[in-house]
Amino acid sequence: MGRRWLCFLFPLILTRTPDYVADGLHQQPHLYRKLPPTVSPSSLFCQTSYLSKHDKKGIVNACVSRHTTSLKTSAHEILASDGLPINDRSALLPKLLRLRAGAQQSSFKRPPRSKLARELIAEAFGTFLIVNIGTGAVMSAIFADALVGLWQIAVVWVIAVTVAISATGSISGAHLNPAISICFALLRPSKSFGWIKVLHYILAQVCGSVLGSAANFFLYSGLIRDYEVTHGIVRSSGGAIGSAKAFGEYFVAPITVTQAFFAEALGTALLAGVIFALTHPRNETTQRHGGLVPPLIGLTVGALVCVVAPLTQAGFNPARDFGPRIVAYLAGWKSVAFRGSWLYILAPMVGAPVGAAFVDRVLYGGAYNDDEMKS
Repeated sequence: MGRRWLCFLFPLILTRTPDYVADGLHQQPHLYRKLPPTVSPSSLFCQTSYLSKHDKKGIVNACVSRHTTSLKTSAHEILASDGLPINDRSALLPKLLRLRAGAQQSSFKRPPRSKLARELIAEAFGTFLIVNIGTGAVMSAIFADALVGLWQIAVVWVIAVTVAISATGSISGAHLNPAISICFALLRPSKSFGWIKVLHYILAQVCGSVLGSAANFFLYSGLIRDYEVTHGIVRSSGGAIGSAKAFGEYFVAPITVTQAFFAEALGTALLAGVIFALTHPRNETTQRHGGLVPPLIGLTVGALVCVVAPLTQAGFNPARDFGPRIVAYLAGWKSVAFRGSWLYILAPMVGAPVGAAFVDRVLYGGAYNDDEMKS
């Protein structure tokens, strides 16, 4: 009979005295902290009811709303842990409530995402920005006549690179380029980045590049079709380079393979050299004004685009080139999409380490220690 009255009165007591937790055994409120909003009167009564029936067995079951957490421990052990008399059952329920609240809160804690996962997401996102904005400007110029002249396209690339580095630099280092990732693993290995991460970074960069190019294709697909119809381009034919060049890079006569390779290698060497010079711990200018690094790298890309793009379209980045080629292949350009792709992958891989090594080993006087990198 007493238990039935307890079932009826217990929720009322909790509703009337929100700052207290009713004991449930002696009907005397014990001062206690406010309950979390997820603690319901029904779940608390579940504790009280179960305790009154099974306390003699020394087993306590704490009900956690939808998730039932069983605390298989002796009631005597719970009381003794707080220095309370083991026969003082009135002090047992508040202790159970604390255990239950802690179990419930811990059940809703999300495990922190690993550092590597965040770095890979940052690399993919940064490369997405570069490709989506940069090649978007190329598509805008070719298919919509929205930009006039190479300089306007170069300015958009400056903005894209600056924004991407600023957005992801503090998370992954903003490599955003397989050639740069290889340079850092080769010349500046550290506890936070080494060869074991290179493949992960490259895959993330290519994924971001594919997604960025796919988004552009979705946006410009109608204009691309109109352009091809107007210029008599059949997408899978040899003349499809006229529209495929909005995705990957191509060089045409009179530029030879040797000239194209040298142009891409030299451009990437200069870019890598500038990156390693700006991020070198002995570069006092950028060490004092770190915010200068992203726009200076962006301006370097823009300047190189103006010089090299008339020859090879200025790739300098295997991920930036290869990702859009994958999209172009799937969109119907077939083998035309990968024509000459080897050059835009290999040349940056050759040129970047040369430029980076020159800066680290010659310009700034050899290797440096870990303390310099931290400073």
